[in-house]
Amino acid sequence: MKHTALLLSLLLSCWAVRAQDLRILVGTYTEGTTAEGVYLYSFDPQTAETDLLSVAPAGNPSFVIAAPGGTKAYSVNEYNDGRQGVSTYGIGSDSTRTPAAANTLTLLERIVLPKSVVSGEDPCNLLCTGDALISSNYSGGTLAAFCLDGEGCINGLSQVFGYQEEGDPAHMHCAALSPDGKYIFATDLGRDCVLRFDCGTAIFPLSDVQTAWQHKEKKLWRRLFGKRPYGPRHLTFSADGRFAYLLCELGDKLVVFRYADGALKPIQTLTAYKGKGHGSADIHLSPDGRFLYTSHRLRQDGIAIFSVNPRTGKVKRAGFQPTGTHPRNFAISPDGRFLLCACRDDNHIEIYTIDPTTGALTLTDRRIEVGAPVCVQFL
Repeated sequence: MKHTALLLSLLLSCWAVRAQDLRILVGTYTEGTTAEGVYLYSFDPQTAETDLLSVAPAGNPSFVIAAPGGTKAYSVNEYNDGRQGVSTYGIGSDSTRTPAAANTLTLLERIVLPKSVVSGEDPCNLLCTGDALISSNYSGGTLAAFCLDGEGCINGLSQVFGYQEEGDPAHMHCAALSPDGKYIFATDLGRDCVLRFDCGTAIFPLSDVQTAWQHKEKKLWRRLFGKRPYGPRHLTFSADGRFAYLLCELGDKLVVFRYADGALKPIQTLTAYKGKGHGSADIHLSPDGRFLYTSHRLRQDGIAIFSVNPRTGKVKRAGFQPTGTHPRNFAISPDGRFLLCACRDDNHIEIYTIDPTTGALTLTDRRIEVGAPVCVQFL
């Protein structure tokens, strides 16, 4: 009896420890790869050990996010042949709430956006405001908003924003909510600009659009050589809401803004890395705001490291970490100790430690083997 009680106590202790683990979502490309869909893993914040918990079959869920509260997740379905759309998943939604059920990822619904209905080809990014889900559609050049019900499920397509006038084709790449919660900013890679929307209602969240920033080439250079596109891709804000950082894909440029009441004022522009891959991808600040990281692919793949001046918001180069092939997306653990980099063409996620003093990255001997990973997010 004593042995049984001791064994039960040990098992409960182990479960208590494992219950403290973090969880991560991984999005993949499934077409022509070994990937099956969206993956849910546990992540031990002390040892960086990971365990596969669940897989939800899906088609090309190349970007995935969790809803506030962590019981729902959403992914795009990145296609341009009529199968494009978004999907909703339940995380641990089983009513028994057993340990196994709490770590289950289940596909709940899939909303298809055929071109005959809306120009929503190649959705590549999602923003969840709590009341609405907004998809950035790269080839479609639009933003599509979906109304969410009280359970976080999609109530249907509610709003579409796209250009009607002639000009360079739009390529929407991401949408981000301002720290004050008043505005939604969207990066348009095709038109070299960042748009700003007033936050509207749950049904029509995109209101009163304006151009917040536009890349303008110097007149002499443009007259002699034409415009060099920047290609805005991803935008992130500092935790205190005073600064914003924009990574531009085509020009490998990093633009630092001072932010106040909807206005983006550029205060620094620099080349993010010297590889000239023209494939700059993702950008994140460390949780303490002291370091900024950007990923780069297509040539000299790796992650650029910057130190951040907390007073001015400006950055200074602090290093460069080579990675596996095609580091499209990465995530930093909530405690700032680890960086997980999704290397699409090497079919794994690399795990790095972060030096708290310098921000430098060190590759660990742990990794997640998964087909064509392109997105990793901590719950």
